[in-house]
Amino acid sequence: MQILHISDTHLGARKYNLDSREEDIYETFTQLIDYAIKEHVDAIIHTGDLFDTYHPQMSAMKVAIDNLKRIQGKIPFISIAGDHDTPKRRGAIYPQRILAESLNLLVFLTGDEKGYEINKDNIRLRIYGIKHIPTVARETLLKKLSSIKPEGDRNILMLHQGLRSKLPYEGAWQLEEGELPKGFNYYAFGHFHSRSIENLGDGKLGIAGSPEIIRDDEIEAWEKDGKGGYLIDLSKKEIEIQKVNTDIRPQKIVTINTKNLDNEINNLMRIFSKYKKKPILHIILEGEAVSKSLLFKKLSILESVTEFYRIAKDNTTYGEEKNVELPKDSTISQIIMTYLKNFGYTEEESKLILEIINNYDSDDIYTIIKKFAGVEY
Repeated sequence: MQILHISDTHLGARKYNLDSREEDIYETFTQLIDYAIKEHVDAIIHTGDLFDTYHPQMSAMKVAIDNLKRIQGKIPFISIAGDHDTPKRRGAIYPQRILAESLNLLVFLTGDEKGYEINKDNIRLRIYGIKHIPTVARETLLKKLSSIKPEGDRNILMLHQGLRSKLPYEGAWQLEEGELPKGFNYYAFGHFHSRSIENLGDGKLGIAGSPEIIRDDEIEAWEKDGKGGYLIDLSKKEIEIQKVNTDIRPQKIVTINTKNLDNEINNLMRIFSKYKKKPILHIILEGEAVSKSLLFKKLSILESVTEFYRIAKDNTTYGEEKNVELPKDSTISQIIMTYLKNFGYTEEESKLILEIINNYDSDDIYTIIKKFAGVEY
């Protein structure tokens, strides 16, 4: 008996307002459904944040419907709600309810049911799930957990909660591992975006992670462990777990020193021109500060080999402190111009900055800022 554990697909997420990033998210979900069909898994469990919001856009809903129709009546898709797809206003409904109750495309567990059962090869598998419950309702969560008793030959518990051992910050966690009910073969967790497996009592605690990079703080874990989900084999009492990997768009954190700006940019061009999928770059700047318009102009050649790049962190400095000698009887505008030019800005750039300052409440301010950044002339 094999179960595919996936989580945090965030359908509809649109990072950097790029169509391609939205499509990347959809593609990874499709890859996982492809895998489930190819491997003839007995069920898919999804531990929350199927959608990026509780009111997903139509494109996200269509991707979910089209893919779930491919497995309808063949592979059960069992889902709980995460914090992202939990309604934030009274009267709103979970998007999973539409897919479950109106379209019969998935099984939606909230914690009020007795679970879901699969019988195969003389093995009775019971799957229990509780929707995301916020920190303020922690006592409700503990009460629901205490009422769940593993009654199958094999038992899975699905949760989308913060664990104190992994999020030891005030208000960030709702559960301690010791508060989880005993007797489950597999504790399937969502919420965390980097996947991991650890022992918990006689069972395993599995965090499937997100199958795509949603935030740049996931890059290090992706480089080490990849992205995707887990295939859980429950044929024996000692369950077996293997990684299922998705083929995603690479994301890299790179450091550029302004002292060797041209060489370092050219080196990045050589490296990333060989990538099958254009990567996303998160750039850390080091060295001495340079004119922003010059910097953006030089970086712009990266557009041909990347899907997107951004300055994630600017660690540049102005070197040794400068004593700026101001002209006598100067106006405020003259003082600002002198100061800027002493720190490497050109006459034209200094005038544009001054124009921005003088027009901060004007309707033209965005046009001026774009002109200074070199994106509109």
